[in-house]
Amino acid sequence: MSGFDHRSYYEMLRDSMSVALVKAVLNKELAESKETRLMASRNGGELNAKQEAEELADFVEFLATDLYEYFPKDLTEVTYEMKLADETGRVGTVEMAEEFLNNLPSTYVDAIVEAKLLADAEDVKRMTTTVMEDYLAAATAAPQNWKDTKPLECELCGREVRLTYHHLIPRSTHARVLKKRIHPEWMLNRVAWLCRLCHSFVHHCEENMELAKNWYTVELLEQREDIQRWIAYISKRPHRAHVK
Repeated sequence: MSGFDHRSYYEMLRDSMSVALVKAVLNKELAESKETRLMASRNGGELNAKQEAEELADFVEFLATDLYEYFPKDLTEVTYEMKLADETGRVGTVEMAEEFLNNLPSTYVDAIVEAKLLADAEDVKRMTTTVMEDYLAAATAAPQNWKDTKPLECELCGREVRLTYHHLIPRSTHARVLKKRIHPEWMLNRVAWLCRLCHSFVHHCEENMELAKNWYTVELLEQREDIQRWIAYISKRPHRAHVK
């Protein structure tokens, strides 16, 4: 495991699964008619937000456990050092999981389809590909120099966990942002302190250019319904104390 992340491989998979599943739930809700959503609200839907978050957390645990049980050995031993030594460029990428993704356990696929979060096995494979990309990125991340990391709470979920820099205007967009005069140069390096899960979720919400144009402050991100629902979920998850 890399020096960046001291969670177990299973915990990294579970957390990557959390991001994808919460997004799937939100997409399902947005696909429902306004009338159906209003009826649920009148029947106490809003009051059951805590219970829904707990049930979703249990479902994520079930799916992650089931999937991890079938992981091939190389997916549970991959490290940053292995990625550095690899000359093929395959280690740490979703190519490592290609065969696994083509043979996902039926219990895992059926559970997601029966919950009506996704339509069929192909949709489950696409979602799981995203999960594996996040998982492998975490498992092979470079060690971080923690002495330079301030022990602050995540600016979105408020949990006291290890934090990462989120460039509010993603670095990949800087040249286009300047060329199109979307933001002045002094704004380009503004960052937010986010936990890895919130950081990952933000990047799942929109493409980088869309984040740069319309969601370039923490305050703007907090106005999004999907971010609000994510925070309601992740804030219920257990977390560890400050890293000093």
